[in-house]
Amino acid sequence: MSTFSELIKTFSRTRDYVRDFFIYGCKVRDDFKHKSSRTYDDERRRTESWLGDYINHDDSKRGRQISMSVDSGHITENPLYQAYYAKSFTDNDIKLHFFLIDLLANGKRFTSQELTNLLFRKYDFYLDEKTIRTKLKEYTDEGIFICEKEGRTPYYRISPDTFDEMSGRYPGLKDAVRFFSEIQPFGVIGNSILKSCDMQNDRFIMKHNYIARTLEDDILLDILEAMRSERSVKLKIFPARLYLSENTKELNRTCVPMKISTSAQTGRRYLRVRTALIP
Repeated sequence: MSTFSELIKTFSRTRDYVRDFFIYGCKVRDDFKHKSSRTYDDERRRTESWLGDYINHDDSKRGRQISMSVDSGHITENPLYQAYYAKSFTDNDIKLHFFLIDLLANGKRFTSQELTNLLFRKYDFYLDEKTIRTKLKEYTDEGIFICEKEGRTPYYRISPDTFDEMSGRYPGLKDAVRFFSEIQPFGVIGNSILKSCDMQNDRFIMKHNYIARTLEDDILLDILEAMRSERSVKLKIFPARLYLSENTKELNRTCVPMKISTSAQTGRRYLRVRTALIP
């Protein structure tokens, strides 16, 4: 029998539960009928683990209601970022991350074959070269490593651009990251930089900080990427009026995203598309 884990494989299901707890705050266990009670219990425990300081429990005749209460004018860090740091990983993933960085920390460069051999000799850790090469490409795309080719052979070295080095070069960068960490969208990027440098936002508090928007950031990223590459997206729509029909609970539409607007009053985002979503 599987055991409970705080880590998650996909964010979409967790987003639904955290959103229900944060936005509605009036649902009880029986209201979550689209998933099993076991799923509800697991997601509730995860949410309470990440956001325990902001969780409220109210008992009523219908059952226990779970809600979140956050005054954005009195917090320096969006607590919903915690959900993004709970992605699951394998033992090999985490080992390979630290082993590769350790091997390249001296500034030297190596081929994927050389790194594969060093991993085995130094750490008694073996993975096939194809897996190592895939991880090296991933970290190169993210800017952690630099790939340099001699002929057809790629060599990898660690990027010299670190936050400590850049913050010394550009005065005020630390405060800029602190400010960015609480300005959506994608403030979680700034927050993760702060955490990696053992820093925190101790400068800025946003009176009107719509923190719930961060739950949509991974969706927003996909839409922005589609706009940049001029591609269409498939949307699954759940209009309230469709629930009047037992057989139709959703619509699927393909459209081209054109513009994203954000309300300064409510924080709600709106997507403008080229084709009509609902006929």
